[in-house]
Amino acid sequence: MAIRNLIARWSDASTRGDWDAFEALCTPDTIWDQDAPIDKRIVGARAIRENVEASLPQFDFFLQMPQSPVVDLLGNDRATARTMIHAVGRRGDLSFTNYGIYDDELAKIDGEWKFAVRRLVLVYSDPTPHLGTVYKSRAELADL
Repeated sequence: MAIRNLIARWSDASTRGDWDAFEALCTPDTIWDQDAPIDKRIVGARAIRENVEASLPQFDFFLQMPQSPVVDLLGNDRATARTMIHAVGRRGDLSFTNYGIYDDELAKIDGEWKFAVRRLVLVYSDPTPHLGTVYKSRAELADL
């Protein structure tokens, strides 16, 4: 359950823009890999935070929803997980609906599970415009 909570907290923190909580989910030397078409690798909790923090606030809205995590314990302090992911967002005229898989390596440090390696494998992306109304800004969500 602690690992499932870790996975959910990543999506919660990135959706709400809670960057302190987001960074705290990673080991100091976490590797964040994003598969094609993004093709980006970032190393370190602070660098990952700065990269995501710089890109997401530009969105009118962004929601990331983790689904069906599969966790394999490899010992008392190591595990792997695969999680289906659904993310939607809009920034001006740019919209997306993405489906992918997070492929994770996890480490237990001082009694807490953290991401050691997080890989995003994008499976499907749809750029159809989201024409709906945004009722809560990302800034308002940060206060939830």
